[in-house]
Amino acid sequence: MKIAYITVQDSTNIRSFSGTGYYVPRSLEMQGAKIHYIGNLKTKPYLLEKSKELYHQYIKKKKYWFNRDPLVLKNYAKQIQHELNKTEADALVSISAIPMTMLETDIPIVIWVDAVFPDIIDFYPEFTNMADATIHNGYEMEKISLNRSRHLVFSSHWAAASAMKNYHIPAEKVSVIPYGANIETAWDRALVERLIQAKRPESCKLMFVGVDWERKGGDVACQTAQILNESGLPTELHVLGSSPGADLNRYPEYVHFHGFISKETPEGKKKIHDLISESHFLILPTRADCTPIVFAEFNSYGIPCLTTRVGGIETLIKEGRNGKTFPLSSPASDYAEFIKSLFMDYDQYTKLAINAYDEYVSRLNWETSGKKMIEVLENNIQIYDYESSHIDSGA
Repeated sequence: MKIAYITVQDSTNIRSFSGTGYYVPRSLEMQGAKIHYIGNLKTKPYLLEKSKELYHQYIKKKKYWFNRDPLVLKNYAKQIQHELNKTEADALVSISAIPMTMLETDIPIVIWVDAVFPDIIDFYPEFTNMADATIHNGYEMEKISLNRSRHLVFSSHWAAASAMKNYHIPAEKVSVIPYGANIETAWDRALVERLIQAKRPESCKLMFVGVDWERKGGDVACQTAQILNESGLPTELHVLGSSPGADLNRYPEYVHFHGFISKETPEGKKKIHDLISESHFLILPTRADCTPIVFAEFNSYGIPCLTTRVGGIETLIKEGRNGKTFPLSSPASDYAEFIKSLFMDYDQYTKLAINAYDEYVSRLNWETSGKKMIEVLENNIQIYDYESSHIDSGA
């Protein structure tokens, strides 16, 4: 199967879309697909749209996103079509509805996304106080893109249900396939079991991962570590990728800030591996998220995840299998109580950790997700071929 993989950014960069843009095409290559990369799209007419952005920012005091403007999207389509002329693609795949919006093609389009536009307005901080034009364009352009796609794949049931509700998409046009773990090497079960057995119940190591300290609930993670220490369970909290601000000295010595560590260097990979493998839990009391890839990554090490019931997280985290979800309003004491209960019956922690690895192996890895995506593509390409031959035979 020949697939044109289309992104606005550079999908050959591992940082693209937190790594997802990089790993999606590789999951399809695992299944034998041949990928033609189309990306690094240029925003044109840039000066006109940039002036609109500045006008809304300084005059209207609103956020204007010009990548949803029809003029920009038409130019994206021209760039994509130019590249499509160089290949014979059986299907077009993208992890965004944006670049496909104005593309006129008979090649089946399949979009694999984690949310639809109506759900991220006023959900993420960067999508608050949006200009009316951006909200209008965002909704209308996404509607066009979803309608002209042959099939829609979402990383959670939450996103799929929202698409069907907001855009009246029929259920038979929708599939749910979680994203996999953005890691280069999967650990075998024997190694993961040794990692789990090496951890002891005398002390607890928590990890918090994310760029946005406030949105990801860094304050709740710190409070949880504090409560556990005060209860008599020595606890460390290791923070990767974010910071609450310049003054880190006000945090107790059991909170360790590691900053950003690159996955692109051997040293960075080893440091991340060591931090994760020594942890008991990922704690991510996030206030706004769709389907964080980090859950699958920690599950691949046999580490349960503690998080909130927001967005599509409940598709990823199953109670008693690979972690626990809490209501958004839950205080840190609820997290601490759950952790303490498992440390008092440590066999239950060990069981949960092994289950977490099994969830990764069975459904939260790129090989499994890529296989399911290929099945979706094959089914829809068959429909496309049949319709074409049927029309020709009747002419």
